[in-house]
Amino acid sequence: MKPSYPVKPPLRRQQSGHGVGKVVLLSAVVLVLLVKIFLLPYTRRYPPIGLPENCDLSKGEWVRDPDAPYYTNKTCFTIQEHQNCMKYGRPDLDFLKWRWQPEGCDLPRFDAAWFLHLVRGKSLAFVGDSLARNQMQSLMCLLSGISNAGIDRMQVERPQDMSDSKDDNFKRMFYPTYRVTISIFWSPFLVKAQLADTDGPNHTGLWNLYLDEVDEKWASQLHKFDYVIISDGNWFTRPSLFYEQKKLVGCHYCLIENVTDLTLHYSHRMAFRTALRAINGLAGFKGKVFVRSISPSHFENGEWNKGGNCKRKRPYRSNETTLESLDREFYEQQLEEFRQAEREQGVRMRLLDTTQAMLLRPDGHPSRYGHSIHESVAMYNDCVHWCLPGPIDMLRIWGYHHAHGNPRTLFFSALLLLLVLAIISCCNQPPLPSDNYEHSSSSASSLSSSSPSPPPPPRYPSIGLPRECDISQGEWVRDPDAPYYTNQTCFTIQEHQNCMKYGRPDMDFLKWRWRPAACELPRFDAAWFLELVRGKSLAFVGDSLARNHMQSLMCLLSKVEYPKDISDTTDENFKRMFYTAYNFTISTFWSPFLVKAQEADTDGPNHTGLWNLYLDEVDDNWASPIREFDYVIVSDGNWFTRPAMFYEKGELVGCHFCLVDNVTDLTLRYSHRMAFRTALRAITELDGFGGKVFLRTVSPSHFENGEWNKGGNCVRTRPFRGNETRLEGLDLEFYEAQMEEFREAERVGRAKGVELKMLDTTGAMLLRPDGHPSRYGHWAHENVTLYNDCVHWCLPGPIDMWNTLLFLMLGE
Repeated sequence: MKPSYPVKPPLRRQQSGHGVGKVVLLSAVVLVLLVKIFLLPYTRRYPPIGLPENCDLSKGEWVRDPDAPYYTNKTCFTIQEHQNCMKYGRPDLDFLKWRWQPEGCDLPRFDAAWFLHLVRGKSLAFVGDSLARNQMQSLMCLLSGISNAGIDRMQVERPQDMSDSKDDNFKRMFYPTYRVTISIFWSPFLVKAQLADTDGPNHTGLWNLYLDEVDEKWASQLHKFDYVIISDGNWFTRPSLFYEQKKLVGCHYCLIENVTDLTLHYSHRMAFRTALRAINGLAGFKGKVFVRSISPSHFENGEWNKGGNCKRKRPYRSNETTLESLDREFYEQQLEEFRQAEREQGVRMRLLDTTQAMLLRPDGHPSRYGHSIHESVAMYNDCVHWCLPGPIDMLRIWGYHHAHGNPRTLFFSALLLLLVLAIISCCNQPPLPSDNYEHSSSSASSLSSSSPSPPPPPRYPSIGLPRECDISQGEWVRDPDAPYYTNQTCFTIQEHQNCMKYGRPDMDFLKWRWRPAACELPRFDAAWFLELVRGKSLAFVGDSLARNHMQSLMCLLSKVEYPKDISDTTDENFKRMFYTAYNFTISTFWSPFLVKAQEADTDGPNHTGLWNLYLDEVDDNWASPIREFDYVIVSDGNWFTRPAMFYEKGELVGCHFCLVDNVTDLTLRYSHRMAFRTALRAITELDGFGGKVFLRTVSPSHFENGEWNKGGNCVRTRPFRGNETRLEGLDLEFYEAQMEEFREAERVGRAKGVELKMLDTTGAMLLRPDGHPSRYGHWAHENVTLYNDCVHWCLPGPIDMWNTLLFLMLGE
């Protein structure tokens, strides 16, 4: 019989429990000691870092920092001679006493030991031109300084030069204590480049740029690095020949006959795109890429080689200057290409947007204090690079802890795990119940079997015109951010609409946007537009204003991609342009009357020719291929003023100003209406046509004080208000005829499944007498037919609004 009192545990069990207590006590003591030795310094020195969500690095002000600088040319041996402003006697050192304060946060001081702990065992590469090297040397100078961490301020080690060559453009520096490598790869264009001529058109050399081939000097090494800082900009101003698929496609300032000048903006965008695509396409690359935005130069009173200098002694306030011209265009291109590359989600990318901060520092350049006063150097006054120490020290990289975790937390977790394992092992605890293992196993199986979803494609909100929005009525209102391209960023501008090139003095006409009645129009979004038309085709049909419209669209799209010319002919009136990345085609078909037309007399009654118009026969030059297109924009108007003979069913039925006996003058209004009717009927009767047709209404001209060939001109410099003018005369009659014919065609088309839309721009363009080239579409003494052009529209200019409307209507 079992006793009723509790059984005393055996002595062996007491000893075992006593042993557990010893282990726990010993482990606790060891843990406390380890925490004191290791964790408290981490707590003191390395709190969590990163940028707060409300911190905008790209905006802010420079504020006083009496403790700066944090190194000098005496404590840092890696300063490039031309940035060693202290050595070469810069007299004012107040430029060192500032720090960048972004909107919404304060930046901590750079801590060298902290930085090196964060990148322990990692590698970092700078890729770009001499400003990339400038930034790398700034970082090494900061790392050579005194650490602010902890109670015992410590000197951080100097790196060892582990470079394979003596070339300063390809350096590899190693910090042995931290096993950190910092490298620089000289690649001023980011793509493959060869110096073709050491002199060139402006004595700065002529380069061959292979815009679709990344520079393998850096790209082939990238997989070895954990962090990459990439930048570009300054070298694209040099004259260059552009190659794609090994073929010459254009140039920048090469001055070679029959080679199209695509401008430096083309090469900059395409090279930057190629570089980012190469990074996104790297197999197995797990690092992080930082794209550092453009660093503005500050030459005043001349260009870099024509006496320009930078003598200011204090930073700008943010309201004292704006990013303009080439710097702004390069910056916008970088942001657009970065966003596109980021959307592809191949590699982790961060934008290091320092442009605004550096724009405000005209005082931070070496100027003439980057060399001895009598030394002969290529850039005597350097307003491109930055003094060391100087504002460039602000270009630090934050947020590494997101990649590595908090060292305090990781260390504590490791110790805790070891302690638990020791206790389990020592105490010989039984295993967890089998059902727990099964549950854990099934959970793991469930997790492993559910693969992550692929990244979603870029998403855009739905667009379209609100029902209450009347685009035909409204006002032009100020737009200080316009224009959104220039003749330097767009190579497709017709010479006669290139008002900037030919010296138009007033640029205020660019600073307006159309505000329709009862709604606001969003800005044109090139990437969004191209997504809407991905895999589609679009045709412009009409006269030179249709071509003007097409070229405006291509200029707006140039922010994202430049098209390839795949035309079958060199005739500018029949162009076909292809956007490779979006499989999108734009074409133009020259058809000023929309119907079959033949020039019967090159002189005619008023020296503008005499035409035979077959008013019931559509022009097959556009009507035959039109069924292949998804979108068609049809317009007409200006050419019907020319003298013409009218034919229907092959018979002469009348004319306009033909001055031929026994031929009735039916007037140009008759030919305009009948031709328009024939064109719309041809579209609605196309078998199998499933596209969408937009009728763009008449575009008013603005000749004053005479007709186009009798001294008339358009010299106004601001838009009309809505109550200051009205549509009248021939423009009104053409507009009303278009509206009437459109309504009838819309009714017929609806029954046959053809969708017609009205792109009613007449009211808006009536109010823009200031938007024409006038005499700024050619050189002053050039002999041209239309000397004062008050018909077409400057590019950039008010006509860009047509494509904003088209953009919205495509999304309906």
